[in-house]
Amino acid sequence: MTKLSVRRTVRVVAVTTAVLTAGLTLAACGGGKGSDTAAPAAPSGWKKLSGPTVSLAYPPGLTEQSKAERGKLNDAAALQSEGDRPTVKVSIQSGFANASTGDDAASVGRALLMATTEVKGTKNADIEGAKDAKRIDFTYTGTGVPQSPPKGAKVDGVVITGVDSEGKIYSVRIDAQEGKLSDADRTKIVDSIQVK
Repeated sequence: MTKLSVRRTVRVVAVTTAVLTAGLTLAACGGGKGSDTAAPAAPSGWKKLSGPTVSLAYPPGLTEQSKAERGKLNDAAALQSEGDRPTVKVSIQSGFANASTGDDAASVGRALLMATTEVKGTKNADIEGAKDAKRIDFTYTGTGVPQSPPKGAKVDGVVITGVDSEGKIYSVRIDAQEGKLSDADRTKIVDSIQVK
């Protein structure tokens, strides 16, 4: 073996060792969302809402709706009401449209929202178990129709959407009348979402 061959071999071993060491260091640090790491624990006293491929945690002030109470398209829903008016609603839907990517799912979500709300923006969402999830923020003013917020009430909302591991579209929607759900609790709900 020549001196040049020895140098090349030493260089290859050094580079390979550096790459392996970096990989082990990253593995030891743990992955982010979508890896095998556990999702953040739900806050104490919070409850779990589950659909076929999506689950999340929600605050104790909300009550899960029965199949008869929730909309036909909802796999699961939890509601907080004042009188007969919902003030906060969290719902899970799946398989309601065709989509093959997060961008496709977001396009469907925006199209559904635009008929009744003002869409504020769309961005990537870091969701446990999901690839290419999207977040759509929106707002609307209550019309006072039955089973909706009071007329004139400002409502802020979030939709998290994407495609699950079986290639089916899913959506989590959070509607909250102004002052009825803190930004911190909305963030905790979103952070608790897990997709199979």
